[in-house]
Amino acid sequence: MFVVLLTSLAARANVLFSDALNYPNGCIETDGLWFAYSPSTPETNALISNDLLQLVTGSGEDSVAAPGGPSYPTGFTNSVGTFTIASFTINVSQLPAANNYFAELMQITNNTDVSDVAHVFIDTEGTLIPGTYRLGLANAATSFSTAGTTNYPMDLATGITYTVVFSYDPNQNDPLPSGTLWINPSSINDFNVYATDTATNNPNISAIAFSPYANAQIGYVSVGTQFSDVDPGVQTNAPEIGVQPQSASIYASNAVALYTTASAIDVTYQWYSNGTALVDGPNVVGSLSNILVLSNLDATASYSAVASSGGYSSTTSVATITVNTTPTAPFFTLEPTNVTESDLSPVTLAAAANGTGPITYQWYFEPAGSGSFSALSGATTPTYNFTGGYNNSGSYYVVATGGAGSIQSTTITLNIIPPTLVPISYMHQFISSANGTVSLNGGEIFNVEGVVTCIGQTQSKTSSEFYIQDGTGGCFVYAGGFSPTNTPTVGTLVNVISPAQSYYGQVEMDPTTDSSTNAIFIVSTNNPLPAPLPLNIGQMGTNTLGTYGRQYECSLMTMTNVYLYSNSSGETLSGNFPTNGTKALYAFQQPYQAGAPYVEIYVYTYTNPANQLNTNYWGKPLPHYAYEVTGVNGVYSPTEPNFYPSRYQDFVTTLPAPFSASVAVSNGVPTVSWPAVVGSTYSVYSASNLLGPWTQTFGQAYYPSIGSFTDTNATTAKYYFISSP
Repeated sequence: MFVVLLTSLAARANVLFSDALNYPNGCIETDGLWFAYSPSTPETNALISNDLLQLVTGSGEDSVAAPGGPSYPTGFTNSVGTFTIASFTINVSQLPAANNYFAELMQITNNTDVSDVAHVFIDTEGTLIPGTYRLGLANAATSFSTAGTTNYPMDLATGITYTVVFSYDPNQNDPLPSGTLWINPSSINDFNVYATDTATNNPNISAIAFSPYANAQIGYVSVGTQFSDVDPGVQTNAPEIGVQPQSASIYASNAVALYTTASAIDVTYQWYSNGTALVDGPNVVGSLSNILVLSNLDATASYSAVASSGGYSSTTSVATITVNTTPTAPFFTLEPTNVTESDLSPVTLAAAANGTGPITYQWYFEPAGSGSFSALSGATTPTYNFTGGYNNSGSYYVVATGGAGSIQSTTITLNIIPPTLVPISYMHQFISSANGTVSLNGGEIFNVEGVVTCIGQTQSKTSSEFYIQDGTGGCFVYAGGFSPTNTPTVGTLVNVISPAQSYYGQVEMDPTTDSSTNAIFIVSTNNPLPAPLPLNIGQMGTNTLGTYGRQYECSLMTMTNVYLYSNSSGETLSGNFPTNGTKALYAFQQPYQAGAPYVEIYVYTYTNPANQLNTNYWGKPLPHYAYEVTGVNGVYSPTEPNFYPSRYQDFVTTLPAPFSASVAVSNGVPTVSWPAVVGSTYSVYSASNLLGPWTQTFGQAYYPSIGSFTDTNATTAKYYFISSP
């Protein structure tokens, strides 16, 4: 029988829909009120059996809603934005295989789902009692993994019938904003949970729907606009025990947990031991709940619980906890095993020991290549859970200690697979021209390798920071939290795995000491630096983050024939470089002209904390002109290019003296040599004919200072000449 109660009726005047589902066994979609809204071509397999709607997971099952059909094509009549509350009974026959929603409130038009809210999920997330499930709720989310999907913290047993009440308030009015969920309530004030994902404002709810994403039976369904419309009433029979406590054998001084759960309205519990009511204390927790935890047990005893509701009660079966008092050294019942995970994936290391208790645990870790183990702070439970980062790779074991000794587990290996190595230029595509700090590509962890191109610090004296460059481009590494003495020396090939950011337009890797998901690794030392590229001040100064600027920012470069000033307004430089300080010089391509493009040269003269090559700035005269200036082309803002030389020798203020080059051949391979000047950069050109054409074969870096180039591609006779730059 189906009943729609109209608002003109005096009793329960706000009931919108009520159905006891007392149809003949068979397809419910033929009753003229329930309809299949999915799939588009119904399978006509939504079935009624003994006044219960059967939900069966699998393919080809219809999702149904009511009211509908020819008489109710737009469902029940409900004002837009009205508070709506619904209830039904549920009896789950088996645990869910996935986390899916199976019930919802819906707006329909011509038996079509227009919008839906208040999705009720079935899942096994967070259950405490083995073999149970939970129900959850979301406003509009259809995935259980969506933030804001909330689980009701009550473990439910299969084969037991529960009353579910859920509501939706599209106006976000207190005390029940958005979606709210109760289980076995007697009043609207009973414990409830609410969804916090994004809500849908003012939907015109006009139907209730069920989908075959759970193996369950749905009973008496009702929808209204106040709690009394769907009030499940009072308990009229004894609570049904769904989970019975289980007997167990343990060793002395250990803990044990006993579980039960019952179906009843506002059910309460009381645990007993050998017929005596238990109360919470140092060794008893949960005497009035459905989960009882006993610790430091030293004698065999029997335990049971009484579930009570509405003047009715039921008693569980009796569980006997047998305590073995013979001193027994700990032994592992579960050894940890090797684990391989990708970066940022959840990692679980698990072990379990038995024996005379209480059993305690301590995990130990040896980072890959370190050669020594140390205790992990806070890792004192049988299961050690964390998010795996590259720094977590290494060896682990756990020590279990009981009242009769200790035992060490087998040593296992955790291998964290780093992100794929990418060229540095890959990061440049994500540069943001906005002021401030912007994570690159949503916080992606980047894995790059590059040679350190600067000597010591370039911008501060508190953290390790340096520039690196590969064959595709350069980037800044800001190792916040690392000591400046950890700054790798120039020419060191480093591997950096970390998030990156666009800091006022500059690409910066951002490894930190407080995160295991990133790291800096030394690959090799004393590598040749990339040849400095010529810097075009006009292009860089007028369009800092244009195509040219994005390509060459953070790269080692050389400016030639530059005029230097104290500020961007052309004030003349005077005096010397400071001691333990900073100095800005402004480089123009010609004598100062108002509005001409420029690059700011930022000089860092603090004591070199890493004992690298002396920067040699202290007390040296400020140059007014430079034939060459070599350093890293940085960016401090979207409109202000910066330039970072490392040493005083990087300012070449006079044209190098004429020099002669020589060539020597060994085993058919020519080597060109010349007396290079520290700070100058050089280019090697080659041709097969004295008249050319000449090709730039090699750019010689300014460090080290010895000029030498071996041409391994000289398959035929060649001529060479060297220029600076």
